[in-house]
Amino acid sequence: MPHANDAANASQPVEPAFYRLADIIRITALSRSSIYRRIAAGDFPAQVPLGKGRAKGWRREALQAWINDPAGFRPLTTCGVQQGSAGGRVRRVAAVPARR
Repeated sequence: MPHANDAANASQPVEPAFYRLADIIRITALSRSSIYRRIAAGDFPAQVPLGKGRAKGWRREALQAWINDPAGFRPLTTCGVQQGSAGGRVRRVAAVPARR
């Protein structure tokens, strides 16, 4: 039996957790080279790996933070993958020091 909230939830678009490069170009109106230049300068969110392959994407929250304040955007964390003690991959997240 359907729930009363199913109809309300069906009409709302689902936001993706990650955006791919084509989406970022469409949303920001920046060129590919401008996006990567800004990432290198620390003025745009960096990509995160989307699995063990080559696929990368941008977190929705990081992109929204940039959209809300492009001039004041600073990445909040860095993320790296390390080898765990049991041999598995472990993602380490660390705060980025504030710029001076």
